[in-house]
Amino acid sequence: MSPEIGTEVREGADNVRENIAYEIVNVEIDVVTDVKSYDGVRVELLSIKGHVGNVMLWKRPVTGKASKLGVFITALGSNTDKWLHKWVIFRGWEKGNRNIELVPASVEAVSKAKTGKGVVAAVKKAQGKK
Repeated sequence: MSPEIGTEVREGADNVRENIAYEIVNVEIDVVTDVKSYDGVRVELLSIKGHVGNVMLWKRPVTGKASKLGVFITALGSNTDKWLHKWVIFRGWEKGNRNIELVPASVEAVSKAKTGKGVVAAVKKAQGKK
């Protein structure tokens, strides 16, 4: 009998850090899990400092605004092709407190902001508003 286990080890599904700006670099919309055959959407992200993150969003016909998928659809819309190369910051990613912000401003300025007011100030500055 072989001593090999034969199990593939993959990166964790959700390994993003809060308060860091990420660019969405890839979206896989037809992901099926090996164990229970769940349908999902895998979002691959890259931070300005090179941290690679992944988020798995479970597909369903109806979802709430507080679900992982609901948070992404609320912020970015339902067309995943339009998600590519958008920048987001995860402000909360625990169950019951999921929140992402779309980053329309300079990534460096927004990623340094520690509060919502700081993000708003960076966005207004980028848009030439006071």
